[in-house]
Amino acid sequence: MRSPTTLRRPSAGSAPTWVVALRTSALRREDGLALPLAMIVILILSALMLGLAETTTSELSLALPAHRDIRSIYLAQAALEHQIYLLKANKDAVAIALTNYPVTTGQEAWYRTTLTCLLNCATNFETRTWRIIATGEIHQTGGPAVLQTRAIRAVVEIHYGGGGATPFQQPTKVFNVRWEEVYP
Repeated sequence: MRSPTTLRRPSAGSAPTWVVALRTSALRREDGLALPLAMIVILILSALMLGLAETTTSELSLALPAHRDIRSIYLAQAALEHQIYLLKANKDAVAIALTNYPVTTGQEAWYRTTLTCLLNCATNFETRTWRIIATGEIHQTGGPAVLQTRAIRAVVEIHYGGGGATPFQQPTKVFNVRWEEVYP
């Protein structure tokens, strides 16, 4: 039989004493549960963040060679355009030596061209045909090691016009007769 204090009728607005005793004993059984639970949650979140960091790092290292390849082909295209510009300005222009472009502090990006006149080279004719091999290189930052190289070979025909004392000096038309990537 129960004691008279536990069966006492509660006053209005308060819980019976046996309910209060039951709640208090339940809370006592959960003492110390929050810290291990928080540690487990932090451990799981740390493992997820470590996996995400590892995935990001490996994705970047896989994308770096493709990025270098794209930059080197763009450098080769820039070298080709630069050489055509020089030939339009001067029929007797020479090939572009190894040039850092754009000029950067680490000097990673370089291009150059080789130039061969194929047709009407020795005379001042209206048309000249050129073979241009443009090379783009990605160098190691601050060092001489070449990390990536791409090349483009183009056959370009430039028509010159003009009159007076200097005929055939001003470019009127530029034709890319052939354009192809050069593979080693």
